[in-house]
Amino acid sequence: MKGLKGLKGQKGLMAAAAGLWVVAMAVILIHVWLKPESNTLYKVFRNGGQRWLASENLYPGVDEYIYSPLAAAFFAPLALLPDRVAGIVWRLLSLAAYAGAFAAWLRNTRWAAPAWILLLPLSVGDLYNGQANPLVIGLLMLAVLACRRERWMPAALCVAATVYLKVYPVAMGLLLAVLHPRKFPWRLALALAGLFALSLVLQRPAYVLDQYGNWVHTLGQDPRRTLHYFGTYRDFWLLLRLLCVPISVQGWAALQAASGAALALYLWLAQRRGAPAETLDFLLLTLGACWMLLFGPATESSTYVMLAPPLVLAWTRWVEEREGYTKWAAACYALLIASQMLTSWGHRHQNAYTHLAQPVGTMILAGAVAVYGWNTKPRLAGATPLD
Repeated sequence: MKGLKGLKGQKGLMAAAAGLWVVAMAVILIHVWLKPESNTLYKVFRNGGQRWLASENLYPGVDEYIYSPLAAAFFAPLALLPDRVAGIVWRLLSLAAYAGAFAAWLRNTRWAAPAWILLLPLSVGDLYNGQANPLVIGLLMLAVLACRRERWMPAALCVAATVYLKVYPVAMGLLLAVLHPRKFPWRLALALAGLFALSLVLQRPAYVLDQYGNWVHTLGQDPRRTLHYFGTYRDFWLLLRLLCVPISVQGWAALQAASGAALALYLWLAQRRGAPAETLDFLLLTLGACWMLLFGPATESSTYVMLAPPLVLAWTRWVEEREGYTKWAAACYALLIASQMLTSWGHRHQNAYTHLAQPVGTMILAGAVAVYGWNTKPRLAGATPLD
């Protein structure tokens, strides 16, 4: 009888979670329909798609459009639609990848309903203004799962697609290559080359090659890395600045490389010590997301939606295993929520110190996950062999 009541309670809570998501998305889509030009990043994507169709320069100004020519080709069909329709389609595509990947990772857990409820406040902002970040983390989550199921080419295509959107998700692909050195690297290279070749087919090759050159030039001209306070990225660089630790752009690049290599070594050693494949995937997803936020090239407030699914998955995992690490997940969650509230409602009270809430929360989660992963008992069969 208790089990039956518990089952009904779980179903009721899941229905409540689904209802919250439906209401939130309905409000977002109604807003897009009524005010398609208000509080949206989609118009940046639309402009890229329109310029692609017209064979115009995709990068007329620094930070006006920073995505690849292939991304512009992807947005071109949407640019043919009315803005209100295209804005809704874009958000639904992002939601499908984001929510679908999260649901796939949540299988076989009785904490699914609380997980969905916790995910919503961290996600609604990016879905509201049409950011690409939900699509990016959704594709990366699907890539990790595809590798576990030995679907190597779909995994490589998912990672490659994110690279042509944001570039730095290639870090997740390199970490997957460390864990699957024989089966994944060459497929990732093939997927990247294939998508590049596809962009040459979708427009005049000379025009496309010229735009790739403009893209590389534009990425190198972004001035926000060295701006003071507002406009500064919310990452480990910000912490160094506030601690008055001198660092140059070249020194930052070296720190990025060193921290990435340290993470790759950590995952390789965890694999050699016999960590289960499912645990390795969790470590790769969570720590990989933390690295992209702390040491990636362009971490803004909205980028932290990429930490939302790994954070909630960590909480779910630790609650189910009754691990003491849940308090660290709660601390990270509280800091991310507080930062969102300050960003949305407290513009006059923001400064570099309030911007630090998100990277500090990320460091807390990264530390907890790293310790948890290292303390995880290896499989009885011994170390996992390299494939």
